[in-house]
Amino acid sequence: MIETLLQKWRALARRERRMVAGGLTVIVLALIYLLLVEPATVGRREISMELPGLRAQVSRLELLAGEARRLASAPAVVDSSSQLRERVEQSAASAGLGAIAQVGLAGERIEVKAKGVPFATLVDWLDSVLRETRVRVVDATVSRDLQPGLVSARLVLEVPRGETR
Repeated sequence: MIETLLQKWRALARRERRMVAGGLTVIVLALIYLLLVEPATVGRREISMELPGLRAQVSRLELLAGEARRLASAPAVVDSSSQLRERVEQSAASAGLGAIAQVGLAGERIEVKAKGVPFATLVDWLDSVLRETRVRVVDATVSRDLQPGLVSARLVLEVPRGETR
């Protein structure tokens, strides 16, 4: 195959050889541009457009990491189980679950039962109570009600081991 190409090349006139060489040069330069130069410039442009948003995310993450370190190093507030139950009740009342949720004490654990509560409200309240009181969920049962968006829930909360309340 190479020999046939060389024979055809030798059979071309000098002017034709120059035209073929020029055409091949144009094709090679176009391929280099399309495969190497253009993707690099497009990628660089996209990265430079994304960079401010990524820097903002990094700064937010650094702030959150600092807050997490500060909260982790804060001394735990020592509460009795009954005081912790009262704090959970107050939190439920402030979230609008006061009339719906029943909060009880079962040994060292706190049991919360709610019927016909909006799921989003329950999740938001649970997130806030976990942050405020540093309890954890050890058992959760959530079932949907007949009305869309409403659930019945039974949650058992306790203080994580290593923290005395």
